[in-house]
Amino acid sequence: MPGIAIVTDSSACLPPDLVERYGVRIVPLALLFGGTLFRDGELSRDEFYARLRDPEQRASTAAPAPGEFLEAFRAARKDGASAVLCLTLSSRYSGAHSSAVNAADLAARELLGFEVRVLDTGGIAMAHGFAVLDAARAAAAGVTLDKTIASANRSAAGANLVGVLATTRYLARSGRVPWIVHFVTSLLQIKPVIAASSGKTGAIGRVRTVSKGMERMVEYAGRTASRDRPLRVAVMHADAAEQARALAQRVRDNLNPAELLISEFTSVMAVHTGPGFLGLAWQPIDPVPAPAAATKERRPLVARDVSVLEGILGELPGPVEHPPFVVLSGLPGSGKSHLAREVARRHPFAIAESDALRKALVERPSYSQQESARLFTACHGLLEKLLLRRIPVLFDATNLKETHRRPLYDIAERSGARLLVVEVRADEELVRRRMESRLAAENPLDRSEATLDVYEMMRGDAEPIEAPHIVVESTSGDDIGRAAERVLLELERVCA
Repeated sequence: MPGIAIVTDSSACLPPDLVERYGVRIVPLALLFGGTLFRDGELSRDEFYARLRDPEQRASTAAPAPGEFLEAFRAARKDGASAVLCLTLSSRYSGAHSSAVNAADLAARELLGFEVRVLDTGGIAMAHGFAVLDAARAAAAGVTLDKTIASANRSAAGANLVGVLATTRYLARSGRVPWIVHFVTSLLQIKPVIAASSGKTGAIGRVRTVSKGMERMVEYAGRTASRDRPLRVAVMHADAAEQARALAQRVRDNLNPAELLISEFTSVMAVHTGPGFLGLAWQPIDPVPAPAAATKERRPLVARDVSVLEGILGELPGPVEHPPFVVLSGLPGSGKSHLAREVARRHPFAIAESDALRKALVERPSYSQQESARLFTACHGLLEKLLLRRIPVLFDATNLKETHRRPLYDIAERSGARLLVVEVRADEELVRRRMESRLAAENPLDRSEATLDVYEMMRGDAEPIEAPHIVVESTSGDDIGRAAERVLLELERVCA
């Protein structure tokens, strides 16, 4: 049955893996630097922050035009959606809601019989993003449009936000605060702590250090959060990834959230906060409403898939207090699986090898996008399940894009695992020989079916690893042994 499409604006700052998982359609807000217009996300992170820090370049933002929302509605209908729910940030802060309403009016005349509803979440950043996420999860569960809207409204009503500004310079530039406020806070080296709830925003304190700001935010969230329901928390940041990870650890230690996300601000949000912003958004978690046809006896496909994958792992190592989580990344033929076996020979690990797991799920793999999405959803469920049981895990997969790796970073954050990302490389000529051996089925331990064509395609898709990581070579047998020792030495440092 065709589902409900979820559309939102880019200020929601949803983690990319969740956008991809739920098929959320993002309409970018606009960013202006010195009269030049960019769509949110068009500039690289480095270029954006270089421009933002340049005092000669004045920055401002603008809402999407109605036509951009209309194009998203058209695309949703073309892809088979039965209806659209479009959620926008608070109309107090942007004209995005007005644009979306105008686009819905146009759609009513153009897309006959196709319902488009627009909802003002009343929030910003992840306080807005939570409502989008709950709507997407409800839509994925197959509930009606009205129930999806109800889920979004409950989510929006329960969302709270608090943040610490490294400087008020950028709020002053955008006219959100008077310049005199910026001068005073800069002179006194004060960082304002700002909270937003129920559509109201205001300062709740001042701190002088980032560490004190983290402490104040976690304390405030713990004091105001519901204690009778599980908690969802998002750590937000603007060009402050390392500090965001430290804040996430404080959240885990003090608030014990059922779900913990890390959200990096998009350009249109960072324009107003400036680099160095840290924040928290939180809300109580409500269960996703069940569709009318659902029964208690029916187990979700994901749960079944996770059970299947767990069944092929064999005997698992024992639990440890802070389980290591080793993530391998590399092209086909780079020697990842050989390295995984060498590491596991020296240290007890549950090895989750994507090629073996794929064949456990699908008798005849097609390597289609849908099949891969199913596989990695199940893999992520399996990895988190094992790590929450404190089982050491080594994940052997290509993991070539940040959208593939970011869910793994989040799993490590949520589970408290000690993450080590390892990029595996090999000489291209050797990779080609390995591919040829694979075709001749010379290595019974090699479960991959990737060919040279697949290698060439993936090589063009590979992205630099943004998280801290090590690089190892697997060009010879000696290299593999040294690489395994290097991984274990680095693991000692990470787990210390």
